[in-house]
Amino acid sequence: MSSHRNRTRRLLAASAVVTTMGAACALAGASPAVAGGEFFVAASAGDDGNPCTAAEPCRTIGHAVAIADDGSRVSVAPGTYAETVSIDKRLRLRGDDAVVDATGHDNGIVVRGPSAAGTRIRGFTVENANAEGILADSTSDLGIFHNELRNNDRTPNVASPPQCAAQGEVPGDCGEALHLMGVSFSRVVGNEIRNNVGGILITDETGPSHGNRIAHNITRDNVEDCGITLPSHNAMATTDPAKAGVYDNTVVDNLSQGNGGAGVGMFAPFPGTASYDNRVIGNTLLDNGEAGIAIHAHAPGENVAGNVIKDNTVGGNGVDPDAGSGNPVGIALLNADPATTPGEIIAANHVSDEFWGIFINGSFAIRGLGSNHFDASVATPVGHHS
Repeated sequence: MSSHRNRTRRLLAASAVVTTMGAACALAGASPAVAGGEFFVAASAGDDGNPCTAAEPCRTIGHAVAIADDGSRVSVAPGTYAETVSIDKRLRLRGDDAVVDATGHDNGIVVRGPSAAGTRIRGFTVENANAEGILADSTSDLGIFHNELRNNDRTPNVASPPQCAAQGEVPGDCGEALHLMGVSFSRVVGNEIRNNVGGILITDETGPSHGNRIAHNITRDNVEDCGITLPSHNAMATTDPAKAGVYDNTVVDNLSQGNGGAGVGMFAPFPGTASYDNRVIGNTLLDNGEAGIAIHAHAPGENVAGNVIKDNTVGGNGVDPDAGSGNPVGIALLNADPATTPGEIIAANHVSDEFWGIFINGSFAIRGLGSNHFDASVATPVGHHS
């Protein structure tokens, strides 16, 4: 995607999961699992030889997760937990002023596989991961609520996961702070994501990402990449939506400000990829390094049709180099396939402090264009280049 031009430093860390910590695995048989019960963790007062009760809590989150049965709740007391937490079952993970410090690890919290569907993660600070702070892979029906992610996606590594590979004209996505990869029908709500390399990333390397709701989050000052990004990285996306594609996601009522890339981006970087039928509604997109909102089809044989951009507040954003805007732009569209005309809805957006209000490079069929509101600070409300 276009914002990843800003990555000059990276062959990013492997975001393949570090499976549950060795110490936790070694002790997994020490305490009996309680089906559907509640497990307690306390960094200061706990011990992983304990049964993880309120009276005798565990010391690490990973140990409690390892012994918990499907459907259990893991309650984590205030403190700092220097570990990676790997979840492969349905759990409710609740932090009370709890910090997951992933220094030296690829990830902070990982949720992986169909058996983890229905997991909830709430109330954590996740920081200092080499790659993603929170990674969700090949699962569904997640709830990621009211967490803070900071200083993640930090450190290059020799190993490189598939999402770090270059995607056609675009350098690879290496996870960002919060990554949904092959995830469906999940909610990411009320999180604050700041001072990472990038914010929220939704991709399809391991399967389609669709039906997700990204709402009421703050993605601020993520210095190299986009605030919220929906790029397709799987060449099967245009032919089989059961196997790939980023579609039918809703991005609503978020603040994306001061990020290095676009505020929100939907990108198809090489033939066969598809980011389509997504809705970007009611967001505030300010002072980002590239366009406030961007839709890019970089080559023939891609699908970016059917996206809806409506009722957003957009202002003070930068140049979109891939779209060729040349000047700061609120909403930027690129279609490099002369044989197609993607249909989009761009309606009732409020744009200020830009050279271009809306910049269009290539052929698009746009509904609602006349309903957008441009402040006097917008030099050219709508511009075309093809």
